[in-house]
Amino acid sequence: MLRDLQFSRLAVLCLLTSGTLFAQNNTGRISGTITDHSGSVIAGATVTVANQATKVTEKVTTESSGYFVVPDLQVGTYDVTVEATGFRRAEKTGYDLVDGGRITADFKMEIGTVTDSITVTEILGESVNTVSGELAHTIDSQQVQDLALNGRNYLQLVSLMPGVALLDEDQMATTTSLSVTTWTANGARPGTAHLMIDGGMNLDSGSNGSQVNNVGVDFVQQVSAQTSGVSAKYGRNSGAAVNAVTKSGSNRFTGGVNFTIRNDALDAKDYFAPSKPVLRYDDFTVNVGGPIKKNRLFFFWGEEYKKINKFTSPTRVTLPTRAEIAGNFADRTTTTIRYPGTTTPIPNKDLSSLMTPDGKAVMAVYTAMIAKAAVYTDTPTTNNATFQVLNPFTWRQDIAKIDWRPNDKDYFYGRWIHDNYDLVDPYGTFNASSLPNTPTARNRPGYGPQFAYNHTFGPTLINEAKINASWNGQRTPMQGTDWQRASFGFQFPRVFGGNGLYSNGIPDVSINSFTGYKGPANIYLMSPTTDIAVSDNLTWIKQTHTITTGVMIIRNRKDQNGRTQYDGTVAFNTSPNTNTTNYALSDAAIGNFSTYSEAQSDPVGFYRFTQYEAFVEDAWRVNRSLSLTIGVRFSHFLPTYTSANNISNFDPSRYDPSQAVTVTSAGLIVPNSGNPYNGIIRAGEIPSDQVGRVSIANPALLKTIPPVGPRGFYPDYNLFMPRFGFAWSPFGNGKTSVRGGFATLYDRVQGNLVFSQTAIPPFSNSVSYESGNLGNPAGGTTSAQGVLGGINSIATNLQPPVVYDFSLTVERELPKGNFLRVAYAGKLMRHLLRQPDINFPSFDVLVANNNIPSASRPTTNAIRPYKGYSTIRMYMSDSSGNYNSLQAFFSKRKGNLNMTTAYTWSHALADTSGDGDNQDSGLGYGNRHFYYGPTSYDRRHIFVQTYTYRIPLFRHSIAPLRYTLGGWEVSGITRAQSGPHLTPVGSSTGVTRRADYIGGDVALSSDERGPNHWFNTAVFKTPATSVLGNAGAGTIVAPGLYLWDVSVRKEFKVRERGRLQFRADSFNIMNHVNFRSLQVTTSSSNFGTLTGSGPARNIQGGLRLDF
Repeated sequence: MLRDLQFSRLAVLCLLTSGTLFAQNNTGRISGTITDHSGSVIAGATVTVANQATKVTEKVTTESSGYFVVPDLQVGTYDVTVEATGFRRAEKTGYDLVDGGRITADFKMEIGTVTDSITVTEILGESVNTVSGELAHTIDSQQVQDLALNGRNYLQLVSLMPGVALLDEDQMATTTSLSVTTWTANGARPGTAHLMIDGGMNLDSGSNGSQVNNVGVDFVQQVSAQTSGVSAKYGRNSGAAVNAVTKSGSNRFTGGVNFTIRNDALDAKDYFAPSKPVLRYDDFTVNVGGPIKKNRLFFFWGEEYKKINKFTSPTRVTLPTRAEIAGNFADRTTTTIRYPGTTTPIPNKDLSSLMTPDGKAVMAVYTAMIAKAAVYTDTPTTNNATFQVLNPFTWRQDIAKIDWRPNDKDYFYGRWIHDNYDLVDPYGTFNASSLPNTPTARNRPGYGPQFAYNHTFGPTLINEAKINASWNGQRTPMQGTDWQRASFGFQFPRVFGGNGLYSNGIPDVSINSFTGYKGPANIYLMSPTTDIAVSDNLTWIKQTHTITTGVMIIRNRKDQNGRTQYDGTVAFNTSPNTNTTNYALSDAAIGNFSTYSEAQSDPVGFYRFTQYEAFVEDAWRVNRSLSLTIGVRFSHFLPTYTSANNISNFDPSRYDPSQAVTVTSAGLIVPNSGNPYNGIIRAGEIPSDQVGRVSIANPALLKTIPPVGPRGFYPDYNLFMPRFGFAWSPFGNGKTSVRGGFATLYDRVQGNLVFSQTAIPPFSNSVSYESGNLGNPAGGTTSAQGVLGGINSIATNLQPPVVYDFSLTVERELPKGNFLRVAYAGKLMRHLLRQPDINFPSFDVLVANNNIPSASRPTTNAIRPYKGYSTIRMYMSDSSGNYNSLQAFFSKRKGNLNMTTAYTWSHALADTSGDGDNQDSGLGYGNRHFYYGPTSYDRRHIFVQTYTYRIPLFRHSIAPLRYTLGGWEVSGITRAQSGPHLTPVGSSTGVTRRADYIGGDVALSSDERGPNHWFNTAVFKTPATSVLGNAGAGTIVAPGLYLWDVSVRKEFKVRERGRLQFRADSFNIMNHVNFRSLQVTTSSSNFGTLTGSGPARNIQGGLRLDF
């Protein structure tokens, strides 16, 4: 606490000494060198930079080197004018300054007088960056308006940039989910991007994977991203820094009304769907902006309303037959159904007389799901059912913005965004069920206020400051009745009685070789969150140095329930199960489970974190051809904690084998045989003012479990992140540059690491049983105690993930406004997170245990290394990865045809792909090399092209021709991308292992492969029980992605300033089937098949009026 107070005082002192309490981004700078016709520099020249929209001007004087720089300019289009004694006045117009942009405006003056005729040069196309080294890209305002976006989601624009892989093409689903993990930039893990609106944080730090506000496309001026060599101004996350700049008012009143409509009548049928699902999509937007006082005070306001009645993408699943639901398995001709725990076959495979009430209830859920299926085939085959269920969404957004410049030295800014968000997820939100029995209403109102004040002390000293807040009130209440025990007749007693909001819910059920389902306990989420960041940046220009320094304080809070399994989790599998009938589904029919676990309660954590950051950066114009950027960022990284200290952790270093409990072969703890909470610690004492907020499962344990853990269970860190960039103009004419950059970035890990730690004793309890019957999960012995159910843990030496990224770029301005960039971009990633089960038995132990006859075989819980525990999934930071790529980008911004083309060839390799990855091969969690290979988000080839063609014909013809044949435009997005690399696995002896590769080509020719046989399954086999498997990581390539989106528009002029536009958009116009969900488990009857596909062709119409 004292250390936090010291840092707070230091940060506040820095803020006060820099002059203000708020900050503002969305800026760039214009710099250049003024010379005469011979190349000699001109000192003392007056440079005026004017914003075309607001008429705001800035004046500076060139240094002795002839150099000038105008920093902290708001994004927009600028004119630059130069005046010098003895020379003609010169002007260049049309500089498009983007967020973070670095424009070079060099002038070669002509001899004459200032009053002589003006030399005007219009700037065409993108400007070559000759002053900084970052790899950045911007989608400008013209592209934002011209390109048809499926779902009108601005984040789709990020996927048009070089180095960005699109991981999910269902943009409508991305829009309704608020997810930001459907793309990744430059090989970074999904969920590591620094997503901003107007330079302010726009992420929920609980997952780092969803937005707070999904700002409407009609309110966006531009979207920019720095993907490599990022400036020291950026921190907090290690991925791309993505900023959406909202529109502002100008000296002219402008606005518009936009209506978009979509109906399934014009859509194509999805590949696996029996018919076209109903779709109704309505999107209405209105906005207006302009001056309150010209040149001084401006406003912008907008509102958007979306209503989407859509169905989910079709998904194929495997359900039992109706006869099997009734207990008759005669249709399983190759399977012997036995009396439980014996080798004696059941006559006619009919065990209906053995079905228990809870076994019948398990099967009754399938009966209800069959009624909801779009297609169901009553045969014992894989993928015999297809689901495509209603997924309605309503959303409204309001935005208001004020820009006020009372004088030439002060600038005030304020913005407010509010989203009203309501989505029904038929499968449940986040921890979704595989069947639509747990629909939730995701209510997630989002708020995003931002305030700023900039002050110019003089031409060489400027302060920009900001406060940004974002919060949402997310809750996901259950809908319907298909999650209730009473709906299906579940009767089994919960070990702890079911202590949670939905204590009348069914358990989570998994059945080997069949599609399982979930209950409500692990799905319902209550997680309101607030994030506040206060920052201040000070820019000082000293000759050819532009020095920027800044500080930031971040405070975050989230109150979230643990989403524990208080309704129970039951798994049916023949191994490990000493009471098996030799078939998992028939085990389920009589309730004989392989494992059962249950949590005692669903506690709430009151999570908080504070972070302090500071940076300094010098942009040094060494000479007319060379610029350097040198900076460093500092972060005082504090873990997420609970204000009530009601979290616990398993610390292996505190596990004492001499105090270990004795576990019977049935997986039960022998009473009084040891300490069942051996190795558990808690995060300090409960503060006196928090006692009333904490539920304690066992108060007696509170004194026996040591309060020795740090508040978030891992250390806080002082992190230094050096940044370096250079830009060299080899020919000195500003048309060619060679640039490069290096940056060290640390990642603010997601709060989910800590959120489940409330579910551990003494604040909650859990148990796990094996080889029992669901009618009495504890086995009917009241004194029996199961081992502690699966828990999560955090390594006490956890380190924040670090990324070292670097790039080398060549840019060239081509004739007629064309532009070319070729870049190498790479990354080294260290201390990446993973979550292995550190309590998993070794492979040799598992093989030996499997060789014991099933009647006397110990359960897996009996042979785990940490006695008294089931799984212990520990977050560790010891994974590594790397990324290398070649990126090419071409643009044509002027003329009737505007286009961009991006191609990326890349490799993203690592030993894990996500924070929650678990390696359970039995090799031991220390053997990471076994998993090194292509990541789940590796896409080797990525091609994306955008274009807008304004057809010039008949524009100036007579009225009848002009109104009918003139004013037509065509735009589109073309995308081709290779598929993900998958690893073939085989499963037996209770452990997931690799498949055995036996030789031959894995890939099939285009005329051989299809959804039921995508790759050559004959080259793989399930390994013997004593073998781990030899197939390499990522040896199977899943289908790629091919999309053609096309928009056709017709414009009509309405009076002098109005424009009416009719629009028809087609997404996936070629109706190409993009297959997904490839089964790669050899022991599965679905091996080699594809069970899902992306959206088919969609067509929408729109009408837009702009003025």
